[in-house]
Formats: sequence, C-alpha cells, structure tokens
Amino acid sequence: MKFTLTSNHRYWWPVKVAIPHPDKDKAGEQIEMEFRMQFETLPRDEADRIAERMKGDPTQVHADLKRVACDWDENVVDDDGKPVPFSAEALDQALQISWFRLALYRAWGASLVDDAARLGN
Repeated sequence: MKFTLTSNHRYWWPVKVAIPHPDKDKAGEQIEMEFRMQFETLPRDEADRIAERMKGDPTQVHADLKRVACDWDENVVDDDGKPVPFSAEALDQALQISWFRLALYRAWGASLVDDAARLGN
C-alpha cells in the first residue's frame, strides 16, 4: 500500500461500550457492545495538547470530541435494532449517556496515542 499524504485524513476506530446489565438477576454485571467511529485527524501538536488534557478530566475535551467525530457504523442502533444515521444531533444525544461518552473518550484517546492514526498513516 502506498503512503498517501493528505490534508484531511479520517480513520475508523473501535469503540467498546460497557453498560450495566438490565436484568435484576445479573445485577453488578455488564454488557459489552461495540461499534466503529470515524474520527478526523488533528495536527500533531493539537492532538498532543488534547491527549494531555484527557489525562485529567476527559469531559474538558467534549467540544474537541464533537469536532473530530465524523461518523459511526451500522452498529449504532435504535430500540428496534435499526441503524441510527450519524448527525450532530444524534451525537449530542448519545453523548448525554455516560457509558457512551466515556467509551468514546477512551477510544479517541487510544487513537491519539497510536501513531498510525494520529499521523495520518
């Protein structure tokens, strides 16, 4: 594969969301769900600053996350199991759910320290 030098690179990254099990007989257990999120690459100095901020309180990068989150795959579904199309409004709604928000912060943070994603390879 040839290296493509682009000014606007986007990449997909796995997101694992752990939520408390809704069954009372499984209290204390979690269900793990997974989907893929598309992020836009930031310049290295900016990505490094954000990664540093995330070491403290990741909620401080909420606006940064909304800026770089571009799309999600068909594994984000509604109550009927139908894929939810990505939009700014759908992302805002999903970010209100703590399990989703924390999983997205973790996934994006992991992608920032992966040189392949951060440098656009």
